Amino acid sequence: MREPQAKAIHLKDYAPPAFKVETVELDIDIRADDAIVKAKLQIKRYAAGPLVLDGDELELQSVTLNGRLLGKKDFSLEAEKLTIAGVPDAFELETVTRIVPQKNTKLEGLYATKNGFVTQCEAQGFRRITWYIDRPDVMAKFTTTVRARYPVLLSNGNLVASGPGWAKFHDPFPKPCYLFALVAANLEVLREKNLYVYVEPGKLDQAGWAMDCLKRAIAWDEKRFGLKLDLDEYRIVAVGDFNSGAMENKGLNIFNTKYVLACAETATDVDYLNIDRVVAHEYFHNWTGNRVTCRDWFQLSLKEGLTVFRDQEYGADTYSRAVTRIQEVRSLRAAQFPEDAGPMAHPVRPQSYMEIRNFYTMTVYEKGAEVVRMQHALLGEEKFQAGMRLYFKRHDGQAVTCDDFVQAMQDASGVDLSQFRRWYDVAGTPVLDVSSSFEKNLFTLRVKQSMNPPFHIPFAVKIGGEEKVLSLKKSAEEFVFRAKEKPVPSLLRGFSAPVILNYPYTEDELLHLMAKDDDAFNRWEAAQRLATTTILEKDGVPSPAFLAAAKNVLGGPDPAFAAEVLSLPAETFLAEQMAVVDPDRLHANRNSLRRALASCLKEQLRNCYERLKSKGPYSPDAESSGKRSLKNLCLSYLGEIGMSALVHEQFKGADNMTDAMAALTTLANLDCPERQPALEAFYAKWKDEPLVVDKWLAVQASSRLPGTLSRVNALLGHAAFDLKIPNKVYALIRTFCANHVRFHAADGTGYDFLAAQVLALDKLNPQVAARMARGFDRWKKFDAQRKARARAALERVRDAEGLSRDVAEIVGKALA
Repeated sequence: MREPQAKAIHLKDYAPPAFKVETVELDIDIRADDAIVKAKLQIKRYAAGPLVLDGDELELQSVTLNGRLLGKKDFSLEAEKLTIAGVPDAFELETVTRIVPQKNTKLEGLYATKNGFVTQCEAQGFRRITWYIDRPDVMAKFTTTVRARYPVLLSNGNLVASGPGWAKFHDPFPKPCYLFALVAANLEVLREKNLYVYVEPGKLDQAGWAMDCLKRAIAWDEKRFGLKLDLDEYRIVAVGDFNSGAMENKGLNIFNTKYVLACAETATDVDYLNIDRVVAHEYFHNWTGNRVTCRDWFQLSLKEGLTVFRDQEYGADTYSRAVTRIQEVRSLRAAQFPEDAGPMAHPVRPQSYMEIRNFYTMTVYEKGAEVVRMQHALLGEEKFQAGMRLYFKRHDGQAVTCDDFVQAMQDASGVDLSQFRRWYDVAGTPVLDVSSSFEKNLFTLRVKQSMNPPFHIPFAVKIGGEEKVLSLKKSAEEFVFRAKEKPVPSLLRGFSAPVILNYPYTEDELLHLMAKDDDAFNRWEAAQRLATTTILEKDGVPSPAFLAAAKNVLGGPDPAFAAEVLSLPAETFLAEQMAVVDPDRLHANRNSLRRALASCLKEQLRNCYERLKSKGPYSPDAESSGKRSLKNLCLSYLGEIGMSALVHEQFKGADNMTDAMAALTTLANLDCPERQPALEAFYAKWKDEPLVVDKWLAVQASSRLPGTLSRVNALLGHAAFDLKIPNKVYALIRTFCANHVRFHAADGTGYDFLAAQVLALDKLNPQVAARMARGFDRWKKFDAQRKARARAALERVRDAEGLSRDVAEIVGKALA
């Protein structure tokens, strides 16, 4: 076994920086084959010791201290460290460095894209541009000169001077270097007053939605949180090669094109919604992340969890609060709960890491948002907003901790949150075992929680006519409610805490909640519980009562909500309910339930489908997208019972991408004569639109049909695929690894495929490779044959020469 490539970094070892940078003057000259970076830093000492600067793949050309050129004996140079001993307490340091962004396939630091050059510096990309104290608690004012032969030259802050081939920017706000941004590219721009959206040439007609989203987000943040735009100009730049979704660099957000470009012909309703939420998320970071940033990377959820909560609330206020909440919980339970139970389990505030890029996780983001939401539930909107105001008053312009946020909430509200802080520092999903009794008009609720010592859990309930948020603080507690007759308790309303709730509901009680609960989340939850039991315990054969309830849902007043209720639980979520996962049986039982629903409700499904057909031009508004959601769910059910001709008819006649993709996705899962011609026609029509081609790759990788892996392997060599472009990797490889039944094939071919792709990717882009390696997280939940094949694949990756720290950490934890 190889030695680990990196030592773990621990939160307990945090110490303030020995030096801080007050100002930065950068001069970045992008040339034909490389770039020269001149950096002038004004530095002050705060503790004893030598100056240590971080670097990665940098070619140092010179170092000057207070105007004196240093010789090689005056400093120590290693691959990732530049150390200068004996520096004064305050000094000016100049370095000249050569980098080669044209060959930077990691897409971190400064790198080449299709139309020019951009940067990505979070978490530790700035050290790939120049030597620096690369940590978030070092905040400086930046002045940047960009030199390049491109029409668009940008950096953070305000343009202060420019000329042919160069532009100079000054950012008046001190910032950590992870928020530095630079763009030198051939782009087109959509401008409205002081707001700018830059896109690739020829895509300007797809930029309008992102601009609309940005304006809505600015108005919402001022209205709901009292936070105003603090910049003279605000820019969004969309590029096709980007490891993540977007980046909140102060005043110059850089986005993956996937989260900017949209028009009815190329983007689905989900795309429109995702763009709205991501644009809002990055804008909200301007205050929760930029004006107040994190002291160290262990505090990542300080900005990410809080900002996810804010973009969730934006989504709830802009669209349907009920549907938004359901979608959030569906995602949380399908992805974050397994993470909490797997080898990469970690607290919202991790206690240690080997590679910080591996901790941009569902736990930090989505569970982190739930932790903020619970504080909102315990305090209420008014006191929560008072806590936010105090947080900004105390910490504007600072790099702080999760504790600082909680303390502001506690001090502003008078609510004791000392026990609540355990949510930040303890991994795992709490389990609530709840029982009840009814006697003499008294309903007693008994709650036991699994966490020891116990967490502070907001537990929203409605029993009889009484609704309240219970504060669970003990390992076991009882609560008594008065009721004239035995009530059906509505528990964990709105999913008030990210917990697993065990309560012995009968089918009749779940049907009652599904039909009559005044909490929309719990109506949906009751349906999910009924479906889960049917799949896992009844071989997918539904009871007549469940079928009748489903029929009633179809006729309900809210199509978007009905679509969520009639969407079955994901196989990844269902797998977590099994002691030993049998993916073939699970898949077969889930499909049996789908077919049973389709057969029983055929007439209602067809009528609903016809009723909801759009009669006007496409609009991404909530009401219209809700109707399309239910209509296309009906279509997918009808496809289960031999109506592929109807599906193909929609595919051929679709005037928007939502309807076209819904039909294509259904056909891709059916062994029918229309399938292959539809796939070929779709590619022929859209082969010049990269984001649409990504959908084509994904729809094939997600197919439940036998032979999917063979098709995916063939697509690796297709002109539509490029291993160097993250969007392509996510569309094809990650989508296949999320194809539960095909990835977890008993012969281990899915595992072998992923191991080969991880090793190939690791040589190009370790961050993306590590994300793909997470597909192995839950291998220990399967049978002995699958476990043996998964272990062999993981060991093959682990033993590869030159494995990156990113992948080594993921694979090492999976095998531990």
